[in-house]
Amino acid sequence: MHHFCVIPSCQGRGYGREILVRLVNFLLTRGYSRIRLSVVTKNRRALTLYQSVGFEVTAESNYYVRKISDIV
Repeated sequence: MHHFCVIPSCQGRGYGREILVRLVNFLLTRGYSRIRLSVVTKNRRALTLYQSVGFEVTAESNYYVRKISDIV
């Protein structure tokens, strides 16, 4: 799953958790046995939400960012 988000003005009201729980239940009824989420590992709020629904961190990728002007 990519780009799951709740607009900032609606965050902290339980909407994200409700949507995520419903989505997981929907996918389970459709026969899915694994659901993979992508999240920026520094996004503690998202990680806490996903873990509260039962997801576990199984892999971590580090991304490297550099301004182009510093490279050329």
